[in-house]
Amino acid sequence: MPHSSDKRFQVTTEHSKELPNQFFKKSHELVFSQLALTAREHDMMALFLSRLNREHWTDFLEKRDIHAPQYTFHADVLKDWFGLSSKQLYPTLRPVAERLSSRKVGLSNDNSEEFDFIPLFARVKYSKGALTIVPNSELINAYVDYSAGHAQINHHAFRSLKSEHSKRLYTLLSRFKDSGKLHPQRLESLHALYGLLDEKGKLLKKSYSQNKVFIDRCIKKPIEEMSRCVDVSKELEFFADEKSGNFGFSPVMQGRRIVAIEFLYRWKASDNQAEKQVRAELAQATIPANPMLELVREAYRIVMAYPAEGRINEKHLLAIQSVEIGIITLPEDIVFDDNFKEKLAQAWG
Repeated sequence: MPHSSDKRFQVTTEHSKELPNQFFKKSHELVFSQLALTAREHDMMALFLSRLNREHWTDFLEKRDIHAPQYTFHADVLKDWFGLSSKQLYPTLRPVAERLSSRKVGLSNDNSEEFDFIPLFARVKYSKGALTIVPNSELINAYVDYSAGHAQINHHAFRSLKSEHSKRLYTLLSRFKDSGKLHPQRLESLHALYGLLDEKGKLLKKSYSQNKVFIDRCIKKPIEEMSRCVDVSKELEFFADEKSGNFGFSPVMQGRRIVAIEFLYRWKASDNQAEKQVRAELAQATIPANPMLELVREAYRIVMAYPAEGRINEKHLLAIQSVEIGIITLPEDIVFDDNFKEKLAQAWG
């Protein structure tokens, strides 16, 4: 609803019942982006995403409005979401909002030497007990385009986790909740996904270059926290690796060197009909125009012509994985046979 002093589209949330009962969505692009957030920032971002809806952007998308929508959350919602009293709201949320307003999401492609760092929000304001967030319209596709898939995240479990790394890993594992498992992730990719790199692709803390330190802080401890969390353990369980003895993950070795991590887990069957309905609606709405298909075709061409056209990148690999676990349908003119799989190993290398 528009405000008399502001013509932009207003989304006002006065009561917690206006938020989703159980889960919020996060696009595939945001899940696999380079973004560093503290635990509180994760929660504030989740609050915004829980209210986000593509319909709010209709006027902007159809060029009837040059402004992004504005999202306002009143005191009762903030107290419930963050578990704070009225007196705690301002002093607690002020530093969180200040940091979040300067955060940038990074989208990069090392093979083509391209990177793009975009501020998450145009404005984060707190006044008279209400928090107002104005998203950056430059990120509209990352925010509301679910054509490449999305993570369906239980916000009760998400908010109950205390560590920023636990929240990040929980989000990552939530990406393929219903349709498969997360494929082994290279350590370099995990460094980026955890937001541990600067804009030049260098580790922000040298200690993380030591695999033992990185695995302990970003893999072991988050898995331990999730396994102890009542809300998380209701839907997610981890397994021990018989070979290494590690709980919840298995190191992928190249000689004596760890090059990737495979997470050992499974999602328990969900009987949440609302969640299934939303997934079905999103799937139907996004099938006609799926940009991931173009990535699949591009990846197929590069793999079959390898080494003539170089190697595939991480986005190509994600597109291929999306086909393998059934998120998108493989075009009839493309076949993932043994020949392709052999060449894929070489082109990814």
